[in-house]
Amino acid sequence: MDGFMMMMMAALFFGLDLSSCSQCPARHYHYVNLQMNWTDAQQYCRDKYTDLATFESMDDISRLKVDFSYSWAWIGLWDDPKSWKTSMGNDTNSWRWSTTGETSKTGFQMWDSGQPDYKGAKETCVAMETAGVWFDTDCSQTRDFICYNVTKQNKKNYVYISQGVTWKSAQEYCRKHYTDLAMIENEEENAEANRTKPSGTTPWIGLYRVPWTWSDKSKSSFTNWNPEDKRKYGGDNRHCVMADTSHRWVNYYCSSKKPFICHQVSRMFSSTFKITTETDADLTDPAIYSQVLQQMNDLLTRQGLTDFKLRWKSPPKKTEKKD
Repeated sequence: MDGFMMMMMAALFFGLDLSSCSQCPARHYHYVNLQMNWTDAQQYCRDKYTDLATFESMDDISRLKVDFSYSWAWIGLWDDPKSWKTSMGNDTNSWRWSTTGETSKTGFQMWDSGQPDYKGAKETCVAMETAGVWFDTDCSQTRDFICYNVTKQNKKNYVYISQGVTWKSAQEYCRKHYTDLAMIENEEENAEANRTKPSGTTPWIGLYRVPWTWSDKSKSSFTNWNPEDKRKYGGDNRHCVMADTSHRWVNYYCSSKKPFICHQVSRMFSSTFKITTETDADLTDPAIYSQVLQQMNDLLTRQGLTDFKLRWKSPPKKTEKKD
C-alpha cells in the first residue's frame, strides 16, 4: 500500500481535516566531471538541470555528497564584468547610486581611462578625479566628499565637504545634512559637481556596487570564501568562482576548464483533503492534533517518505441562522 493511501487511512481513523505538503529540499546538487570553462559549464547545467550551483547557507553546503572528489569545481557565483566594467548595467552587481540604491536610470558614466578595474577586489566605491572623471577605489579610504540637494526647480545643487572620511561616513553625513552623496545623471551635472571641488582633490561621489552575483539570479548573500586565498576574492580578471575539496571558494579565470557542480530545483507540491467523522475527541485542542500529526509523521516516515511537512487545517466554524 503506498504512502498516500496510508495517510488517507490514518486520516479516517483520527477524523482529521488535514492539509499535507511534500516539500523537497530547494536544491539537489550534481557533480559533473567534465572539463569546461565557466560559461560552457553554465550552459550545460541549464540544459541538463536548473543552473550552476547556488548556495544559500551551510545547510546547502552540507548537501554536497562526500564522493565529490574534485580538486576544484565551478559553482554559479561570478562577477560578470559586462555588468559593471563596460556599462552602468542593471544587474545585482552593477553600479548603484546611494540616494536610490538602484542602478542608473540614464546610463550616464564618466570613467577615467582603464576604470573601473576592481583592483585587489576592494574597489567598490567611486571618487571623482581632478578632471571630473571617475575611478573606483577602496571604500575604507578617507577622502573629502560631495553631497547634493534638490532645488525647487528640481535641479541638483552640489556641496563640497572638506572632511577626510570613509565612503560610508560620507554617506551618513550627506544623508543627515543634505539629501545624499552626489548623484550624477548627465554631463551637465557632472561638470557642476566638478566645479564645486578645489583643484587637486579627489572626493567621494554616491556611486557604489556590491560585487558577485549568482547565475540563477538568486538574491543569496551567503559566501564561503577560503580565508587563506591570497588573491582576495576578485580583481585581475578572475571573475568566476570555484570550490575546493573542503567546499571553500576562490575566484579564478573564467576561461579555465574545470569540472563543475549543477543544481536542480525540486518541484514543490501540496495535497489537501478533508475527512469527516464522528469522535468524542476535541480536535481543536492543540495537544490532541499535535499528537495526531506526530503519529502521522511517524507513519509516513516508516513508509519511506522524506522531506514532507504536515499542517493542520481546521474547518471554519458554522454560524447559527437567526430567525
